[in-house]
Amino acid sequence: MTLPTPPEPRDIKDRIVKRRSVCTGPGCDSFSVWFGNEVARYLWDHWGGRELSRIGINWQKFLSILSNHTQELIDWAIRNTLAWNDLVRILINDLSPGTEVTTTGRKGGILDYLG
Repeated sequence: MTLPTPPEPRDIKDRIVKRRSVCTGPGCDSFSVWFGNEVARYLWDHWGGRELSRIGINWQKFLSILSNHTQELIDWAIRNTLAWNDLVRILINDLSPGTEVTTTGRKGGILDYLG
């Protein structure tokens, strides 16, 4: 299965940057990119949850995969050091059948908030 690169969601990125600008303290970057699962919902809707489910990726696994890339989400949305196309390429690599997804040990993903 080949997943297309969706258009960059500038509106979501703008909301993330706005949230970050009013947040203080540790964890604000992660909070800002994960609030409301906006990026995850955008990608899930664009790629079609049904297609992802066919290759064994349900919503929970999708969130888990994305949570391994919290730093990349921060780099794209807040720091502007990662292009959207590069972020999507990284995510698609982890979503591709046959790719073993492993935890990178990074902290700050949605799973850290879920306990």
